[in-house]
Amino acid sequence: MSIEKNEEYQDENLLTLEDDDGNEYAFYHIGTIEYKGEWYCFFQKAEPETEEEEDEVAVFHLVGEGEDQRLEVIEDDELMDEVFAEFCNQYEDFEDADEADRLDN
Repeated sequence: MSIEKNEEYQDENLLTLEDDDGNEYAFYHIGTIEYKGEWYCFFQKAEPETEEEEDEVAVFHLVGEGEDQRLEVIEDDELMDEVFAEFCNQYEDFEDADEADRLDN
């Protein structure tokens, strides 16, 4: 899967992802985390076609460095579950910290 910034939009979190068949899809980048020394990226479709797609999160393993970075599909279901659980934990911690900050102000 290749990453290309979508020039039509000002939103830096909107990317066009291209699958192996050349089909392009607009996704919002919702987060990147480090898990067990590896990096993983999380995306949601910018224009979901069904109600189920509205809640779906696509998870990819980020490999390579600099200009050679690419997203790889995670084939291992157990690893996928672990990575997604870690993302949820980190997101929950972020939300809790953000809420605590709002309460302090």
